[in-house]
Amino acid sequence: MAYQKPRRRTHWDEIKILNHLPKSLQAELHRHIREPILSMHPFFSAFDKAFTVQMQQVYQLCISEISTEQGQELFHTGEASTQMYFVLEGTFCYHADGTTLTPCFLSKGQWVGEPVLWMSWKHTGRLLATTPCAVLAVKSKELQDILGSEGGDAGAIVREYAMQFTRHCHNNSYGLTDIGVDIDTVGKLSELAFEPPQEDSESSFGEASQNSDKSRKSLIMP
Repeated sequence: MAYQKPRRRTHWDEIKILNHLPKSLQAELHRHIREPILSMHPFFSAFDKAFTVQMQQVYQLCISEISTEQGQELFHTGEASTQMYFVLEGTFCYHADGTTLTPCFLSKGQWVGEPVLWMSWKHTGRLLATTPCAVLAVKSKELQDILGSEGGDAGAIVREYAMQFTRHCHNNSYGLTDIGVDIDTVGKLSELAFEPPQEDSESSFGEASQNSDKSRKSLIMP
């Protein structure tokens, strides 16, 4: 039997008729495709439940789909990062350069490159597709433009998570790679971001919360 090359996933932008659908239906389809994958991340899951409107903007305006062939490199060491990636289909292998870490395999629902959403970042390794793959790419600048301008509780929570995540990265920079922070720690940082602010108290990282608002804003703004 003749070998058949796996068919590449058809992306949203390639189906022209979708652009003629009512905006409300397009929004529902974006959520249907993208929410199950991003909800694997503790912060995005919690933020979506609390702030559906803001997260809908992320689904529609901050995400694109990228396909790769088997053996194709998605990024390499030293390259300036602009996007966080969620695996939609297939399997990737991540090699962290300059370390003794064992190569890490990523499959559907797993992510890589979160640091770029909250701080300047250059890739510390390379991501190679071991099968035909597809990813959801969360664009850093677009996400910062949307969520960084939010006021009220939504904006405060985003800035708090950005501060907590960035501080954790700085405190553990010796072992930080594109894989970023493990899911259990991300969950704890997300919980801290959603905690009600307490007056005259210090955060778990030892900085007075009443003095940190200015620094929180700078982390998420482009």
